[in-house]
Amino acid sequence: MPELSIIIVNYKSWSVLEKCIESISSQNISNNEIIIVDNNSDDSLVKEYKIKYNKCKWIINDKNLGFSKACNIGAKAAKYEHFVFLNPDTELGTNCLIQLKSHIINHSDSIISISQLDSYGNKTFPYGKFFSIKTFNGIIRFLFRFLKFESRLRDHKKPLLKPDWVSGSFFSIDKKNFNKLGGWDEDYWMYYEDMDLCKRAKNIGMEIILINSISCTHHHGKSSRINLKITFKTKTQLLKSGIIFIDKHYDGFSKKILKFLFISSRVIEYVLLSPFSKLKRLLLYNLIFNFRVKEF
Repeated sequence: MPELSIIIVNYKSWSVLEKCIESISSQNISNNEIIIVDNNSDDSLVKEYKIKYNKCKWIINDKNLGFSKACNIGAKAAKYEHFVFLNPDTELGTNCLIQLKSHIINHSDSIISISQLDSYGNKTFPYGKFFSIKTFNGIIRFLFRFLKFESRLRDHKKPLLKPDWVSGSFFSIDKKNFNKLGGWDEDYWMYYEDMDLCKRAKNIGMEIILINSISCTHHHGKSSRINLKITFKTKTQLLKSGIIFIDKHYDGFSKKILKFLFISSRVIEYVLLSPFSKLKRLLLYNLIFNFRVKEF
């Protein structure tokens, strides 16, 4: 059976991180390690948790390096030949890793993810298609998803899906293939790095697989919604990273139209919701007065 290096990037997510570690420990499997890369949480709980979970390998960054760079740091410290990248706000289901290992054997050259539930036990959609006119992020993408909701629900009944990309909240990949791809692209500080890695993997013929028979719970946003300041920073980064993805993977007319649709959909969203949300007002102000985008 494959040996797993489980890599978790943490930033002030202590309560959910504890549940995550406990859910991994309860799997009762051998030959795995847990690597926690702390992105400079810079609080008293770092020492406390290092002592409490001293079987984990801890890497403490002296500043917040973002998700991609922290993941790469964790990967470099890993001793086993297969990686599982986990968000700190995930909890693994019973026998999750045992079942995952059998699928790794059958799909050794694939990126593998699993079904996810929200905090209330509802199925979520931790996967999707790459950008196109139909699927670009924003209001039109939301409407498209709404119209296609029934077909997405049918996806949950399929034992195995092959989407374009899967979420980095549970992301399993062989070390050899990870290194061949050059790891996570550190141009992304946060968001879209999972879509980017899947895009590069598909470009060299790898498959992206989601196993519906295995699940974890994902308590969305616990590490990125600590307060208004942190939420504002992460939402601003979401916009920046989306533009980086379009710049890297599209050209010509497609690049221009996708970038226009991506940005304009955000403007519409912020304008419509700003009367009701301080966060949307801040994001709109920042987009109008401070945000810079490369020429189309």
